[in-house]
Amino acid sequence: MTESEIQFLKENIDNSVEIETSDGERLIAKVLFVTCDEEHDEHDLTYQVVSANMLGSYVNSENAGGYVLDFDNIVSVKPLS
Repeated sequence: MTESEIQFLKENIDNSVEIETSDGERLIAKVLFVTCDEEHDEHDLTYQVVSANMLGSYVNSENAGGYVLDFDNIVSVKPLS
């Protein structure tokens, strides 16, 4: 993920965006949290699925009420068209 994509996610907390993952899934997700913790090497997105083209393998984050996706598994993010 580029710095501009990370910034885009941060600016869209509580909004829906389009995400493409490294396994080919395309989904619309409501952004809940964006974690960029260099000290602990944590870089991920916590989100709620609005819609998806296939089932993915996500780690359910019960504390956040959503799913967690590591930045390494995100190919692209963009606004809804």
